[in-house]
Amino acid sequence: MRLFDRRSRSTDRESPDGRDQTARTVELRRALRTGSVLVGVILLVTGFVLAVRYPARAVPFFLLWTSGAGANFALFVAASRVSQRLVVPLTVVLTIIPATLLLGTAVEPGALLAMTSGFTMLPVAVPLFLAWTRPVRTGWLLAYAAVFGGVSIVTGFGHLETIQRIDLATDAVVGSFIGWIGCELLDRMRERTREQEAELRRLNRELQVRATTDALTGLANRRQLDTDLQILSTARLGGAGSCAFIMLDLDRFKRLNDELGHAAGDAALRSVSAELQRVIRRRDTIYRYGGEEFLVVMPDTSLEVAAAAAERIRAAVADLRIRVRADPAAKSLTISGGVAFSLSAREHWEAVLAAADSALYEAKSAGRDRICVAPAVVHELPATLPRDRRRPVGLRADGALPEDGPIDRAG
Repeated sequence: MRLFDRRSRSTDRESPDGRDQTARTVELRRALRTGSVLVGVILLVTGFVLAVRYPARAVPFFLLWTSGAGANFALFVAASRVSQRLVVPLTVVLTIIPATLLLGTAVEPGALLAMTSGFTMLPVAVPLFLAWTRPVRTGWLLAYAAVFGGVSIVTGFGHLETIQRIDLATDAVVGSFIGWIGCELLDRMRERTREQEAELRRLNRELQVRATTDALTGLANRRQLDTDLQILSTARLGGAGSCAFIMLDLDRFKRLNDELGHAAGDAALRSVSAELQRVIRRRDTIYRYGGEEFLVVMPDTSLEVAAAAAERIRAAVADLRIRVRADPAAKSLTISGGVAFSLSAREHWEAVLAAADSALYEAKSAGRDRICVAPAVVHELPATLPRDRRRPVGLRADGALPEDGPIDRAG
C-alpha cells in the first residue's frame, strides 16, 4: 500500500452509509436523552398533582408516577453508554413507561381519567422526536392504539360509562393516526436533510480531490506533495527508513507540442503517466511536478533500488514509442531522470529535491534519455546551481514554493 496514496486513505475513512448510520445513532441518543428528561419531568409533576388532588390515593399515585420519572432519568444516564444496537429498544421503553402508568392510574373514577386523558397522547407524541424507522414507529402506534383502545372499550377500567370508553378509545386511535402522519412529515424533513448533508460531503470530497489531483493525468499534484512530505517527515521521525526521490522530465516535449499540437501533447502525458503508475511499486507515489516534469517518492528505499526503478521508468517510456515529430522516422519520446537519496529524518526536503533536480540537469546535459544519480545527500540548499538554472528547484524568486508549474528548462 502506498504511503501517500490518497485513494487508499479515503477507503480507510468511514463510508457514506456508515456515516449516515453513525449520524442516525447520534440523533437517536440525543433524542433519547432529551425525551427522557422532558417526559421524566412531566411524570414527576403529574405525581405531585395527583397526590394533592386525590389524598386518599396520594401515596400510591405519587410512588407510581415518581418511579416512572426515575425510570426516565435512568434512561438519560444509559443513553450515552449503551451500544448502538440498544438505542432503539430504549426509546421504545421510553414510550412504554407513560402508557403503563396510565393503566396503573385507572383506579379512580372517570373524573381522574378525564383529567389525565391528555396522557393518552404522550405515548403517541414521543415518537415525533425519536428517529425511529417507519416499521418500528408504525408497529408501535398500531399496537398502542389497538391495546389501549381495546382495553378502554372492553373493560372501561371498571368504572367508565360507554360513552367515556368510546371517547377514550377514539382519542388513542385518532391520536395515533395523527402522530403517524406527523412522524412521516418529520421523516421527510430528516431524509431531505440527510440527502443534503450527503451531497455536501460528496462535493467536499470532490473539491478535495480536485485540489490535490492533476486533472489531466490523475496524478497527485504539487499541493498534495507538500502535504505528503510533512507526513513523511513525521513518519520518519517515528523511526521510518530512508527515502529516495526521482525527478523526471520528458525530452524535447516542447517540440512535440509545436509540431503535433497540444492535443497530442496531452495524450502523451496521459500515456506516460499511466506507464509510470504501472512501473513503480505500489507503495511509491508519483506526482505531476509541473508541465512535463514528474516526481517519484520512494519511502524505505535504498539508492540502488531507486536507481534501478528510474532506469525501468526510462526504458518503459522509450518502449511506448510516442512520436515527437510528424516524420515517422524521427526519434520517439524519451525521458531523463535524476535520483537523490535521503537518510536523515530531519532532512530539508528542498535540499533533496534540489539534489535530484541537479542530477536531472546533468542527465539532460549529457544527452538526454538517461538517468543520473546525485553523488551525495545534502543537508542544506546548495549555494550555487547549474548556470542556466535561475533558482533552486521548486522555489520562486521570493523563496516560496509555487503551487504548480515547472521551472524553466531546456526540453
